[in-house]
Amino acid sequence: MNSPTTMVHKPHWMAVLAAALLTLCSITLIIGWHVSPLFPHDINQHAAFFPRSHTVVIMMLASITLWLQCYPAPFRHRLANRAFRGLAQGLAVLVIIGGLLSLANIFWGLDQFIDPYLLTMNWQAYLLKTNAVSLLGALGFILAGASLLLLDRPTRSGRYPAEYCALTMAAVMCIPMMGYLFNVQALTEFAPVPAISRQAPPAFVMLAIGILFSRPAHPMMSILLSPAPGGRLLRSVLPVTLVLLVTLDLLAKWGAGRGFYDHDMISPLALLVGSALLLVLFWRAALMLNHEYGSRLKGEAELARTHELLRIVSDFTTEGICVKDQKGCYIFANPAALSILGKDQASVIGHTSAEVFPDPDVATRIEENNLDVLKEGKAKSVEFPIDLPRGQRTYYLTEAPWFGQNSEVLGSVGITTDITDRKRIEEAMKAHETRLENLVESRTLEVRELIGHLQTMREEEKRAIARELHDDLGSSLTALNMHLAILFQQMPNDVGITERIVQIKALLQSITATKRRIQSGLRPDKLDIFGIKTAISDQAQEFETYTGVTCSVSLPDEDIQYSSQVEISLFRMVQETLNNIAKHAKATHVDIILDDNDEEIYLTIRDNGIGISSQKLPSNSTHGLRGMRERVVYLGGTIAIESAPGSGTRIKIKLPKFPQGDGSATAALEKTGHPA
Repeated sequence: MNSPTTMVHKPHWMAVLAAALLTLCSITLIIGWHVSPLFPHDINQHAAFFPRSHTVVIMMLASITLWLQCYPAPFRHRLANRAFRGLAQGLAVLVIIGGLLSLANIFWGLDQFIDPYLLTMNWQAYLLKTNAVSLLGALGFILAGASLLLLDRPTRSGRYPAEYCALTMAAVMCIPMMGYLFNVQALTEFAPVPAISRQAPPAFVMLAIGILFSRPAHPMMSILLSPAPGGRLLRSVLPVTLVLLVTLDLLAKWGAGRGFYDHDMISPLALLVGSALLLVLFWRAALMLNHEYGSRLKGEAELARTHELLRIVSDFTTEGICVKDQKGCYIFANPAALSILGKDQASVIGHTSAEVFPDPDVATRIEENNLDVLKEGKAKSVEFPIDLPRGQRTYYLTEAPWFGQNSEVLGSVGITTDITDRKRIEEAMKAHETRLENLVESRTLEVRELIGHLQTMREEEKRAIARELHDDLGSSLTALNMHLAILFQQMPNDVGITERIVQIKALLQSITATKRRIQSGLRPDKLDIFGIKTAISDQAQEFETYTGVTCSVSLPDEDIQYSSQVEISLFRMVQETLNNIAKHAKATHVDIILDDNDEEIYLTIRDNGIGISSQKLPSNSTHGLRGMRERVVYLGGTIAIESAPGSGTRIKIKLPKFPQGDGSATAALEKTGHPA
């Protein structure tokens, strides 16, 4: 049951109009009585035709209360709304008290105690009998106050007593209205109390209508205002029927009074005309109901077709479809879902996942996924396995929220898909990818092993060529130099011959220097004799001599000795880097730094040249850089190139002090199961 303090109602415009008219009329009468008499002094003779002052005052309180109750929560703050409702309920209590005091005055003559508590009118000085409230007026105010006080307080069965009080008030006030309308005095007063004034019953009826329409969502008014056939029938037939009955009776009496026919003809004429009009009204109502019935049959047929289509889709799909309520209980499961669960309809409907799934871990995961869907209002997915007689199957469950008309979450709708075959394919693909990666890695190791072997063979060939240049060509040039020296001594001292001898000696020295340079380029003798430190220093000095670029070398203080493979690789990388600097860097200074520790060797070469652009840096497209990278990777090291346009280039190389060489590649190949 909803609390009256939390429900917000939107009043019907008729409730606001009724409250406004009643308040305006009451205030107008009260102001007129205080300012100047609006009626002649002989009003005592026609007191029954004018509203009594106490009636007007209490009616004003009731209309103001109705106005306040039309807007139960006009403010944003809860305390302000609570105070506003308290004021409305207080005025409703005053209306009830006014009716009770009026009853006490009628039965026990307590008028002298009532007048001091009600407004004192100028009219009271010369209208001694017009202040008292009639019996019907007192009963009407009690019912009106009770209706306004209990407006938002339903019973346990969901009914509102305020509606019944308002209807009772309207029914009671229809009695004097009919009395005044048809001049039946017995219906306007109950002796010996004064009769109710002519204007009071319509005001009470208007107040009752305003009270009913102030809460259009309550049960009775929801029927009247409903777009359903019942509501439309009430709105179209009931008011017209009442108006026609009253109009026919008045016209019949008016015709008899004018002499158009005798008084004995009133009832037959009223019966005939009323029957004809009622026949037309009910015929129209029947047509409307038939139209509504046809529309309903058409809608039911469309709904049945849609339901049948959904049933066919649900029954013949291979996907499991299930629906849960807010409590997580299954309220629908198609045959595919029942087949997945291995249960019948009765074992699933009305039960939770914890009661349906045999595996508690799977049930917990599904329950948590369902709670997340209900809480967040978004679709969620979960993957779970189920052991079936034909083997374990893997399912993918997607649950989406089920929204109502007011966007509230009523439950969840889940679709379960069997992804066992897809999972097997994915696992097979992963295994294939793993084998492919291992194969690529093994082939890469083979290629690197081959490149390393080719580099080793190339260095050996260079060493052999350098040795042949030194042994054969060097000895031949030395012998030639000796023979030419002896020959030059025996030749005559002629100017032309002397110049030719000088040219021959210069050419011989140039050939010898070229031989030494080629021999040093192929295999520096100092690398084999003095080690890597001397080889790098001489290479830097030679680079500075030929290019004019200053070159600083930083080497370890202690004597160092690496394997021949590491030393020749370090030397070749220094040589290649200096060649690239001379060709492309446009540098004026180069730093070569060699350092090591117990396990690793660090070589850093940096310049202050133009640098390498960011687009060309990642590619390492030159053969020299690619060869350096292959050497480093083959030895198990790393190389990093840092550069920016205008900021020079830094090459950082890190090698293991004791590389595995061929052994690492062979071991890797044996591990992958591929022959080298």
